Amino acid sequence: MRRHIIIIIFSIILFILGGYAMYTEILNNKNEEKIKEFNDSKNINIKEYSKEDFDKIVCSWLGLSSLLNKKSLNEMTNQERLRMVIDMYTGDDKYDVFSQARLEKIHSESVIKDLSITYEDLYNYYGTFLWDDVRLVGFEYNKENKTFKYTGALGHGGISYGNIAYSDMISMDTDGKTYTVRYKYVFLNSSGDGPSDVRLYLNINDALSYKNEWAYLPVGEDNSTHSEEYIQEHYNEIKDKLQVYTYKFKVEDNHLVITDFSVENK
Repeated sequence: MRRHIIIIIFSIILFILGGYAMYTEILNNKNEEKIKEFNDSKNINIKEYSKEDFDKIVCSWLGLSSLLNKKSLNEMTNQERLRMVIDMYTGDDKYDVFSQARLEKIHSESVIKDLSITYEDLYNYYGTFLWDDVRLVGFEYNKENKTFKYTGALGHGGISYGNIAYSDMISMDTDGKTYTVRYKYVFLNSSGDGPSDVRLYLNINDALSYKNEWAYLPVGEDNSTHSEEYIQEHYNEIKDKLQVYTYKFKVEDNHLVITDFSVENK
C-alpha cells in the first residue's frame, strides 16, 4: 500500500513537471512570435509625407477640382470628382476612347477614394463662363460600353480664373496615421493664352466674381508679370487677411486619403 502511494505521488510530480515544461515552451514560443512581429513591424516602410507631397495634392489636384470655393467635402460635385479622376488618367488613349474601369482603378487609389463617383458625361472645364450658359461635353460617356470618348470641347483655352497664384503652408501636424495641413492662398485671374496681365485677389470668391482685386500686374518687357515675386515682397501686408484652408487626411495602404476639409471665414 505504501509503495502504491509513493508511485502515485511520484506520478503526480512528473505530471506537474511535464505540464510546467509544456507551459514554459508555449509561453516562450508566444514571446518569440511577439518579438518577431515587433521586429517585422519596424521593418515596414512607412512613407513620411512632406510639404511637396501636400502641395501637389492640395494646390493641384484638389485645387483644380474646385474645392477651393467650398466649405466642406460634401459640396464637391460629381462633375468635379469625375474631372479630378480624369485629370489623373495619363493613358495614351486619353484623348480618344478609354474604359470606365481604368478610371475606377485610379479612383480607388486616389486621395478622394472615399467620395463616391457617378460616371456620366463630363462637361467643359470652364463651366458656363465662356459660352453663355451652354454646357459643352468634353468627355462623352457611353453607358452601354462603359467607355469615355474625348470630344475636343475642352481644348479651347482662353480664360484662367480663380487659380492659385501663391500658396503658404502654415502648419502640418501628424501622428503617422493622420495628417492635418493648413494653407493660405492668393488667387489670380488672367487671359490664360500666353503672357497676359494678371489680377490678384485675397479670396476665391472675389477672384471668381472679378471683384475687389488686391493688385493688378501688367505684362512686363520680358513677357512676365513676376506675380510670385510681387506677392512674396508684399506678403506680410496681406497674410492676416487670407483665409485658412484646413485639410485632414488618413494614411491608408501608404496612400493619403482626404477625410475632412474646412475654411476659416474672414
